[in-house]
Amino acid sequence: MQQISKLQANMIAVLFMVSIAIKHPPVPMILAARQDAWMGYIVAGIAVLLPLWLMDAVQRRFPAVPLIEAMLSRRPWIGRGVLLLYGFVFFFTIAHDIRFLVSLVNIYLLPSTPMVVLASTAVFTAVWFVKSGIVVIARASIVLCPLFVILVFLLPALLTGQARLEFLSPVLERPLGVAEASFYAFGHFAELMLMPLLFAQRTFRLADIFPGIAVGIAVTTIMILGELVLFGPDLSTMFWDPPYELIRQLRLTDFLDRLDMPIAAAWIPTVLLKIGITLYFLCQVASVLVPTVNAKSAAAPIGIFALVCVVWFFDSAVQLGESTESRPFLFGTFAFVVPLVLFALLWPKRSARAAP
Repeated sequence: MQQISKLQANMIAVLFMVSIAIKHPPVPMILAARQDAWMGYIVAGIAVLLPLWLMDAVQRRFPAVPLIEAMLSRRPWIGRGVLLLYGFVFFFTIAHDIRFLVSLVNIYLLPSTPMVVLASTAVFTAVWFVKSGIVVIARASIVLCPLFVILVFLLPALLTGQARLEFLSPVLERPLGVAEASFYAFGHFAELMLMPLLFAQRTFRLADIFPGIAVGIAVTTIMILGELVLFGPDLSTMFWDPPYELIRQLRLTDFLDRLDMPIAAAWIPTVLLKIGITLYFLCQVASVLVPTVNAKSAAAPIGIFALVCVVWFFDSAVQLGESTESRPFLFGTFAFVVPLVLFALLWPKRSARAAP
């Protein structure tokens, strides 16, 4: 399997933590924790380190191969079962991401364009990414992801004149609400569990992707803080997409009052890259479960099936927000239970005793 650099691994971690996680969780997080919702991303980012550490510990036993190959070589039937379960989970994720991207573009940017055209364009782009290989996707992430991150880091300076810090007090009014908000954020951060399955240990080391995880936490925290200090906890929960409403308020002069366009143009490629990486993983799972299937050739059929399931799984854009509440139960199970099972089953074999 193709290998990527540590910088590329960090950019992929940022993609999975930022692209969708800044969009859906803020509303239920703010409903749960009110002005303390920003703490939820920080707690969730710390919590996700535990299952990642477990997966990293398992991977250290097989440093030369991805965890997918290690599972199949040691426990073929259990390995195929785990991969099948992960395939179902991330297939739901790719359908969710396509539906959300299409809904946002259709509502805010291209209301006259049929949704099937937008969804087909997104799937075609993801299929093209998969056929190009994971290295091409990783290189693209180095170009596109930092642009969006830099724009987010500039938000506090652009919001200085409009921010009202009194919206953030009192602090820790609802400690249990912070725990609930962290639960919602964890449902998205747990998608990082895809990385140890996809990359070998020399590419994926937990210590090496700490910078990417830190950047992901910082970006999501800055975005939700911006929403809180600009709109307050009451008004923020009235929007379908609070981050987009936030960037619509940015203006430098009377001639530069539509900064939402360049920021949206920087965000959309990050979602397409995330969809492409998820589709790449699904193709690898298909090629492992059915050895006669070529991973690159499977990209188009799986992509088309995902396109069909976009409408099947989500009748309306409202269901996308509702899925945020159930998502942590799904990903929480796979984030904690599966690594514990693999940690126990893939125990190193005892070396044979030397003959006297």
